[in-house]
Amino acid sequence: MMTQIGPRNTSTTCTFSPDDWIVHRHYGIGQVKAVETKAIGEEETTYYKIDAHNDSTIWVPVTSEEDLLRPAASEDEFAEVVQVLKRPSRKMNGHFQTRIARIRKVSREGNPVMLARTVRDLWARRSRRGQLSNTEESAWRRLVDRLIAEWTVSMDLNEDQANKRLYNLLEEHALPSIAAAA
Repeated sequence: MMTQIGPRNTSTTCTFSPDDWIVHRHYGIGQVKAVETKAIGEEETTYYKIDAHNDSTIWVPVTSEEDLLRPAASEDEFAEVVQVLKRPSRKMNGHFQTRIARIRKVSREGNPVMLARTVRDLWARRSRRGQLSNTEESAWRRLVDRLIAEWTVSMDLNEDQANKRLYNLLEEHALPSIAAAA
């Protein structure tokens, strides 16, 4: 949906409108509450006012939306997330720095399918090894929180329901069964 905001006869085209759910590259899921033009010094800039999932308000310049925002995932995208979580995990690279680079890339891009793959693979790595490094554990928790938060909005679930579904899928599918391995 496009919104036209016209301060002083200039027109700014906005991709998002109030009440739209978005995902911010750094802050995760949030809801657009308003589109406002503010003057800082002599320059006017149009911003999205967003209530972020972590109970903070963030202001994103409309001109930066392409770099920082994307719409919340659709039901179809979350159907793909479920399919990813139903597949056995893939072994992660043995080099710590390579694993961390993957985690950072996924965190930056925020795509829910990529999040699901990385959550699944880290969960399986932890299950196989007994633990993750502190850095990986912290990253895994952040990725799970982001995935759960978007899942609740996209699929109209409460947090407990989304958590339960995620962990059930991980436990049922992420690790190859012992019988299959024998």
